[in-house]
Amino acid sequence: MRSYELMYILRPDLGGEEELNAQIERVQGYIQDQGGRVADVEHSSPWGRRRMAYEIDGQQEGYYVLTHFEMDPARCVELERNLKITEPVIRYLLIRTNE
Repeated sequence: MRSYELMYILRPDLGGEEELNAQIERVQGYIQDQGGRVADVEHSSPWGRRRMAYEIDGQQEGYYVLTHFEMDPARCVELERNLKITEPVIRYLLIRTNE
């Protein structure tokens, strides 16, 4: 298992705190379904809802979420596939950390 960091941006027009938390739990579920272990999730200060540098899909703001987790490298392809088809996820970046 290797350590990874996933930064993703959720649409700002989510129905509220409950729906935001539901989407975050959904992404955590994708990680756990692939045999990964979530270590930490940051979606409040200093991240949270922020203005983006440029407009994406007609949105100028988004909820930034940073997730640290461990997973088998071969399973990352399936995680990325799930992120691509999840409508509330505007953009994501998955990197391997050196821990």
